[in-house]
Amino acid sequence: MKSLISKALLCAAFLTAAAFAAPIYRGSFTLPYQAQWGEATLPSGDYAIRFQDIGSRVFIVVKERRTGREVALLAAKSTADATGSSALHIVNRGHRHVISSLSLAELNEVFVYESAPAGGEEREALTTQTLPVVAAK
Repeated sequence: MKSLISKALLCAAFLTAAAFAAPIYRGSFTLPYQAQWGEATLPSGDYAIRFQDIGSRVFIVVKERRTGREVALLAAKSTADATGSSALHIVNRGHRHVISSLSLAELNEVFVYESAPAGGEEREALTTQTLPVVAAK
């Protein structure tokens, strides 16, 4: 009986620790304009981000700093090795700003959220911008 109780307590402690585990990464960025990130439309403003490991996938949680409200939960379409500094990469499509990827030098990863148009799709003139992402201390 003691063995069963000990195992149950150990399991509960493990699950509690996993639920309150520190995020893989925390950082912040400022959008000077409205931008689309996945299904979410983010107005201009200051944001905090964190990565959470949920099951077998890693998601980014975007929180509006002014209100503290979580505004997006995003999963990357793909990843690659990062080069350079941490930044959001934004593609301008006409009058729309679309966050296409997030580079995190601290993790040596690029998380891709928006794919480039396929060869058969009409290609409009695209311009890109890079906004810095600052890692939390």
